Amino acid sequence: MTPRAAAQSAATREAQPPQSAAAGSAAAASWAAGTASPAGGRRRLSAAADALAAAAELLRREPAMASAARNLALRAEDLAGGRFTLALFGAFSAGKSSFANALLGEEVLPVSPHPATAAVNRILAPEGDFRHASAVVTMKTMADFWDDICHSFSVLQLGEPQQNTWTSVLASLPARGIHPSALPHAGFLRAAAAGWAEAEPLLGTVRTVDLEQYRGLVAEETRACFVQGIDLYYACPLTESGIVLVDTPGADSLHARHTGVTFNYMKNADAICFVTYYNHAFSKADRGLLAQLGRIKDSFALDKMFFIINASDLASGEDELEEVREHVAQNLRAGGLRSPRIYALSSLLALEGKTQHNYERYEASRFHHFEQALSSFAGDELPQLSLNAAAESIASVRRRAEEWQNLASRAANEREAGLKEMQERRQLAMKRLSLLEMEDRPSRDLVHEGEELIYHVCQRISFSFTRNFQESFHPSLLREDAGNLKAIFAACGAELMRTTQRELEQELWATTLRLESTGRRLVHEAAEAAATELLFSTQELHLMENEEASWPSPTELECQLQSVEWSTLWGHFKSPRYFFEGAGREQVKGAAEPLVKEAVNTAAAAQKKKLLAHYVECVASELKSAAERLQEGLAEQEKAMLDLLKGGESADHWGQLGHQLSLLEHSFVDILDKDN
Repeated sequence: MTPRAAAQSAATREAQPPQSAAAGSAAAASWAAGTASPAGGRRRLSAAADALAAAAELLRREPAMASAARNLALRAEDLAGGRFTLALFGAFSAGKSSFANALLGEEVLPVSPHPATAAVNRILAPEGDFRHASAVVTMKTMADFWDDICHSFSVLQLGEPQQNTWTSVLASLPARGIHPSALPHAGFLRAAAAGWAEAEPLLGTVRTVDLEQYRGLVAEETRACFVQGIDLYYACPLTESGIVLVDTPGADSLHARHTGVTFNYMKNADAICFVTYYNHAFSKADRGLLAQLGRIKDSFALDKMFFIINASDLASGEDELEEVREHVAQNLRAGGLRSPRIYALSSLLALEGKTQHNYERYEASRFHHFEQALSSFAGDELPQLSLNAAAESIASVRRRAEEWQNLASRAANEREAGLKEMQERRQLAMKRLSLLEMEDRPSRDLVHEGEELIYHVCQRISFSFTRNFQESFHPSLLREDAGNLKAIFAACGAELMRTTQRELEQELWATTLRLESTGRRLVHEAAEAAATELLFSTQELHLMENEEASWPSPTELECQLQSVEWSTLWGHFKSPRYFFEGAGREQVKGAAEPLVKEAVNTAAAAQKKKLLAHYVECVASELKSAAERLQEGLAEQEKAMLDLLKGGESADHWGQLGHQLSLLEHSFVDILDKDN
C-alpha cells in the first residue's frame, strides 16, 4: 500500500462516527476535535529522525564519513524538532476568528476584532514556563507606533503629525467624506488617541497576561491598536498535536501595508487557509491577497493552500451553495489559482457540535471534510518530502560504504595507485575549487534573470493600471453631493498610488522566490560541474549539498513611488457627470498613466539594485560553501586511503558498516508505508 493510500484508508476508517451506545456522542465530539492533526506525520518524522541519528552515530568514528555524519545528524535534528504552522488569511468579517475557534474546539478568540488594529495572533501548545491560557503580548515600539501614526496622517492628508499635538488634530477629523480606503486609518487614529494615556508607558514592552486580559486586548480597539503581536499558549487537541495556528491581520487592516510580513507567513507556513464569508463579495483587499498567492504558488513543492467558504449553513440548499462555490472558484482562477481546494462549511455549527458533544451537528457543519483533508496533508503529503530526502541520505551513505568496501578489497598495489590518483586529484582540486569560489557566471546569469523578472513585473503593473484606476476613481465616491470634490479627487489619486505601490511590493516579494530558485539552480550546476571534474559521484554530491537551508530574504522591499500632483489634473475632471459620462475619465487616465508608470519604473529600478546585490551575495556565499564541502570531501577520502594503505579498516569492517546502514535503510520502508 502506498503512503497516500494508507493515509486515505486510515482517514476513511477514522471518519466513521462511533457506532456503539457506549461510545456515545461525547466520544464522537472528542474524535471531531482531534481530526485536524499532524500527529501521525510527526511520529513518522520522529522515527525517521531516530534512523538518521543512528546512521550518524555509526559514521561518527569513520574519517571517510565525517562530513556525511554531520549532515545526517543535522537532518535528524530538523526532522525531530519541527512544528506544523497553519496560517489564516482573509479580510475582516470573513469569519477567521470563528473558524479558528472551530479548529481549536473552544471559543478562545473573540469573534469581532476590529479591522483597523488586529495584530498577528499565534496560538500554540503550552511550553516551558508558559502555562495554559497565558499570553505573551509584544507591544509596538514607540518608533513603530509613530510610523503608523505618520502613515495614517499621510493617507488622510492631515499633514505632518507632531508628538505633542497629534491627538488634538483628530478633533477636526470629519465624520463624512473620507475615502473608503482611508476609513481604517481614521478608526485607528481615533482609537489610538482614546487609548494613548493608558498605552504610552507600555510601548516597547513584552508582558504575560491571562486569557481574560488577552481577550480584552484583542477585542478593544483602543488597546489592540498598540499591540504588535500576541502568542497565546492554549492546550487543546489541535495545539497538542503540534499545530501552531497563526491568525494574520485582515487583508484590509493597517498591517496589510507591511507586505513583507504577509509574504513571509505565506512563504514559511506549512499550510495556508484563505477564509471568505458565504454571502460577502470579494473585496479589493481579498483580491490582492489572492493575487499574491497566485504569484507564489508555483514556488512551493506542494500545494499547501486551502480555501474556506465560511457560514455555509446560510445557503438555502445545495444549488445555491454550488453557485457560491463556483463564484469563489472564478475569483481564485482570476488570481491564478486554477485548481483550488475549496471547502464550504459552518464554523458556528462545528463549534457547537464540538462544545456540546453533538456529532450530528458537527457533521452537518461539513467541517470534518476540511479537517480530514488537513490531517491527510499534515500527516502524509507534507512529511513525505522530508521522509523521501531522509531515505535517500541513508541510501547514499550505504552506497559510499560499499565503495570503500571495494577499495579495501583491492590488492595493495591497486590501493597505492588509488592513493596516487587521489593525491593528483587533490592538486587539481585546489585549483578547480578556487576557480569555483571565484566563478562569476552564476552571478551574471542571475543578474540577467533578475533584470528580465523586474521588466515583466513593471509590464504586469502597467497592464493592471486601468483596473486600479477604475477602482480608485469610482462613481460611489465622486458624486455631486459628496462635498469637497477636489479633495476627494486627490484622495482617489492617492489611493491609486497606494494600490500601485502595494502591488509593486507584492510582485517584488514574489520575485525573491524566483531569484532564490534561480540562484540555487546556478550554484548546483556550477558545483556539479566541479564535482564531475573531481570524480565525485552523484550520491556524494547529494550528501554534501545543503538544499533544505533557506536563503535569507531581503530585510525589506518598501517602495516609495514619486508623488503625482493630482491638482494639476483636476481641470480634466470638470464634474462627476463629465468625468463618468463624458471624456473626463479618459482625459485624466491618459494624463495620469505615464506619470504612474514612470513612478513604478523608478521605484522598481531602485529595488532591483538591492535585490540583485542581495542574491548575488547569496550566490557567492553558496559557491564558497560548495567549494569548502568538496574540498573537505577530498581530504576525507585521501585520509581514508592512507589508513587503508597502513592496514586500516578492512573490507569486512566496511561490509559490516554497509550491512548496518542497509538495515537502517530498510527501516524506512516501514516508516514510509506506515499508516498515520
